[in-house]
Amino acid sequence: MRRSMITAATLACLATPAASQSLTFAINNLGAETWWPQDISQNKYITSNLGDPLIRLAAPYSLDPAVASAWSMSDDGLAYTFALRDDVLFHDGSKMSADDVMFTFAPANVEKFVGFSAIKGGNLLGFEVQGNKVVMRLKAPVPALMDNYISRASIWPKAYVERVGIEGFNKHPIGAGPYRFVEHVKGQHVKLAAWERYYGDQPQVKEVTFRIVPEPATRLAMLRTGEADISYNEVGAATGELKKYGLRGETYGQPAQAVLIFNSLLNLDRAPGRFDDIRVRQALMLAVDRKVIADAVYFGAARPAALPVVGTRMPFYDPKFAPLPYDVARAKKLLADAGHPQGLQFDFTAGTNSKDLAVLLVSFWQRAGIKANLNLLDPVSLSRAWWQRTMQGDQVLLVGGLANGMASAVYFNSKSQVSMYDSAATDALFAQGMAIIDPAKQTEWLRTALLPAMDALYPVAPVLEYQEGVLGLGPKVKTWDRFDLHSFGLQWLVPK
Repeated sequence: MRRSMITAATLACLATPAASQSLTFAINNLGAETWWPQDISQNKYITSNLGDPLIRLAAPYSLDPAVASAWSMSDDGLAYTFALRDDVLFHDGSKMSADDVMFTFAPANVEKFVGFSAIKGGNLLGFEVQGNKVVMRLKAPVPALMDNYISRASIWPKAYVERVGIEGFNKHPIGAGPYRFVEHVKGQHVKLAAWERYYGDQPQVKEVTFRIVPEPATRLAMLRTGEADISYNEVGAATGELKKYGLRGETYGQPAQAVLIFNSLLNLDRAPGRFDDIRVRQALMLAVDRKVIADAVYFGAARPAALPVVGTRMPFYDPKFAPLPYDVARAKKLLADAGHPQGLQFDFTAGTNSKDLAVLLVSFWQRAGIKANLNLLDPVSLSRAWWQRTMQGDQVLLVGGLANGMASAVYFNSKSQVSMYDSAATDALFAQGMAIIDPAKQTEWLRTALLPAMDALYPVAPVLEYQEGVLGLGPKVKTWDRFDLHSFGLQWLVPK
């Protein structure tokens, strides 16, 4: 075995607030408000604090140890060895063991993880125990295993889950993370408290309450009055309002994009349609001044996107793949060349949390003869419709997704629960990239093979790129630091 990643140094605390320090988060929604860990697309705000993974994604391209103190990969990429810490306790006081790791990643459980396509379908062969180490064995290599899979799955207590069942776990979840569950009032709030026996640095914030506040204006008012200390997902006009009232806005999380997804292209039994034509998809972007929209909606925290899944700030990005410019005349010509001289009309669906962006897109499209009938759904309903594939017809969806290169390759794999786009060409590209284990060779492949193929092979129109979200920071935390390291891990929140 050769070591591929080495244990990072312990993060130092910058200051220690009083033990009674508490914070209130105003958040637009908490998904389905169930905490069963396989529902990671819905509940990451909570589960990332209740449970810790083997390895933690601390920044877009950096990994830190968590309940595993070190790890290594075999030369063929088919075996990963994790050295487990011996001081990790679950919130019921029981000690974490290799059995809990194997339970979390049992093939039957992995099949339930949303988006974990590369280790489903028999590719994860299982685990074996070697002293204080566990070895994960794969049938085929997964280059993005650490950042896209292992870092996203917290380790859960086998004995507790088997004793209380999924229903009991949802009522009172426990993990080995820095915070323990205190209270949940559905539709209102979730309360967490620091876990006094946490194996890592003690959380400096001792009590955290997530309050569900759907309206941005209400969240802003709560920040101004001190009723809330931090608000999540402040995009659109709310970002500008933060500056207007002297409040700080701080980006957090991983590289992400706002993209247009064409519902008809997800129907595996469909007849060819108008959005199959790349000229039509390009026209939708050429008709929009995305720089103006980025400044108006994200106030300097976003930029026009060039390629789907790939952000312009990624190490392997090639600047020759520039975002399409604002060119209404060219947009009209492309539409005419594609057989739509009178323009287009389609149904356009977006989440209420993306209303400002959606409204501006509709306005620009109108100037190019493109009529979009806007339908706004609350984020939970939109997410449910996406995952359950209940959208009908030729709708265009405005959605957000991670844009982290090969780690986001799940988006163009037809076997994925995320994309469900059926294409022999993209499947071949995916398989080619997943077979490359060496990091240097993978970077070269990303630059020379993936980038040139993205526009033609993957039918998504990328609109803007940014980080996952913007935090609104109230007076109590205005000078606090290090909000950017870990997307949702509250143990990183420390005073400046």
